[in-house]
Amino acid sequence: MMRGAKIRLGMAMIELIFAIVIIAISVMTIPSMMNVANNASRGMIIDEDILKRMTGEITKVSQARWDQNVNAPDFAPLQIAGDLVCAPNPTRGAGNYRANPNSMIVCSDNAPMMAGNPVNGDLNLSRGIEQLHNRNYNIEINSTDGAVYTVPIAYRVSYVTATLTAGPDANGTAHAKWQLGSSANLNPNAVAAATHLKRIVVNVQDNDPEVNMTLTFFKSNVGKAAE
Repeated sequence: MMRGAKIRLGMAMIELIFAIVIIAISVMTIPSMMNVANNASRGMIIDEDILKRMTGEITKVSQARWDQNVNAPDFAPLQIAGDLVCAPNPTRGAGNYRANPNSMIVCSDNAPMMAGNPVNGDLNLSRGIEQLHNRNYNIEINSTDGAVYTVPIAYRVSYVTATLTAGPDANGTAHAKWQLGSSANLNPNAVAAATHLKRIVVNVQDNDPEVNMTLTFFKSNVGKAAE
């Protein structure tokens, strides 16, 4: 009986030692685990702050006119060679409209032709949104945690490829397919012909803070622009 009691006592001591070791390891790893959690939380806060700042910047630049050929004060939609005819339609009110009966966009045969593919811009948005193309500048991020970061924001502007799939028929109706592309590709349509839709890709990439974020928005040739 004494031998059995000694064995049980020895096992209890070994179990106690194992428990102490496990507790010690857990206590040692708590600071590291908390640091990892804090860094992850801080990274999410910074990402959210950068996203808000990018969204604000996009809202600002998206107000630019379609291209340098858009004229004040009417900012009429520009013409494209081979486009649907622009003619009066009293049923829609005063002014000319594209032949497509589903279109409510006022047009003009006297409007200038659309500019060619965007080239490297000069950031002068009074001459059109294509002046963002292949350009970047720094923006300041005031993080929620109090830190201030300066990160570069870069732009790519291209026409969205459009293919006429049917028409125009006798009623002037036509159907087209648009190739919108993917935000993972900063240059989706590097040689696309002029169309009525532009794709603007916005990218922020830096090492401090570690970020690589891409947003895309589209601008249509509807003839409206900020004054």
